Amino acid sequence: MIKIIVFSVVILSMLVQTTNSALTAGFTVHIINALSNNDVLFSVQCESKDDDLGLKTPKVGDDYNFSFRGNVLGTTRFYCHYSWGSKKQFFDVFNSQMYQSRECGRISGNDYECFWKVQDDGFYFAAHNSPESYTKKYDWN
Repeated sequence: MIKIIVFSVVILSMLVQTTNSALTAGFTVHIINALSNNDVLFSVQCESKDDDLGLKTPKVGDDYNFSFRGNVLGTTRFYCHYSWGSKKQFFDVFNSQMYQSRECGRISGNDYECFWKVQDDGFYFAAHNSPESYTKKYDWN
């Protein structure tokens, strides 16, 4: 009897995972280092409630990116801590409001991308990586 229950739980869990992947949108968040130079170390650490993606140090011109599928409840949130010398910042790079308002750009089917460009004067957002589409969202603290 115990074996049947364990087997049922495993099968059900696999079904939920498969259904979640098929029904929820996929996202790629890009963080582009567009700072003026590499003289001062730039670092970014992104995380969600469930995943810490680790400390990254992209150089000028690098595109640090990560991909994920939204959860079934629509509550997926990723936030990043930024540091550039004495300057700091922290904000959501993806949250459910961004998905619901279609701020991220569709690339195909149920897949989207969001672009953040880090510059000397602050942080800019765009649905697609085209120079004219970026809008300033945050200043450095």
